[in-house]
Formats: sequence, structure tokens, C-alpha cells
Amino acid sequence: MAVPSKKFVNPRFARKGEYERVIREIIAQGHCPFCPENFIYHKYPILKKKGGWVITRSSWPYKNAQHHFLIIGKKHKENFKDLTAQDFNEVKDLVRWATHEFSLKGGALTLRFGDTDYTGSTVAHLHFHLIVPILKKGKSLPVMFPIG
Repeated sequence: MAVPSKKFVNPRFARKGEYERVIREIIAQGHCPFCPENFIYHKYPILKKKGGWVITRSSWPYKNAQHHFLIIGKKHKENFKDLTAQDFNEVKDLVRWATHEFSLKGGALTLRFGDTDYTGSTVAHLHFHLIVPILKKGKSLPVMFPIG
């Protein structure tokens, strides 16, 4: 597995307000907010665990998201090449669970990986986003997921 970056979070991509304040606090502490021993900044409980992964609601969901979940690895990984077939199977099981548990009729699953200056992510630790948009008059409102 690759050595973790020294930059666990990237403040450049933090949205203004509370989230930006939390990111600044994490920088001052100098640790990864998604590693289990540091998972103290998150507002919501872990909903389910599967092997090396957990699913929780996003503390700072994107605009127009009816549901926004994060699926976070228990081990600190930052690069796609560090993911295994077992990782993908466990993530798939968590997505299936959430789809059933919350009656999700559709949505998107996203993953950004590598150097956060390229990805637009604030947290380097690999995590998937499971996002379901709000429907208004039978049409989904756009959820803007930043990349880069």
C-alpha cells in the first residue's frame, strides 16, 4: 500500500461556513478525519459496517441531495490501485443495503482518488459518495459533484 500523503485534508475545496471551520480544525490536529481513531468530526452515526467499510450519512450533503451517504474505508488508502476486489464487493453490499433500507429508486456512486489538488476532494482518505437527488414535479434537481 502507498504511503499516506502528509496532507490529509485540502482546505482549498472546503465549502464556506461550518465545514470550512471543521477542515481548519482537522489541519491543526494533523490527522486524517476518516481513520476510525479520528472519526470525531462527523455528525451522524455509522449506519452499517461491512468488512473494511462503513456507511454513514454525509455531515455536509451537497445541494439538492435527498440522500447523501459516505462509504468510508476503515484503512487509510488514498489511491485507486490500493483497492481490492474485496473492497469493491463490500462497497457493493453497502450500496445494496442502503438501496433497500432507504428505498432508493436511483442515484449515483462516485469516488475521487489520489492527489486532492486534482480531485477536488477535501479529504484524501478514499471514500465513496452515494447520492440521490431531490425530485421536484417528477424531475430530479441537479446535484453538482465537484471534480478538480
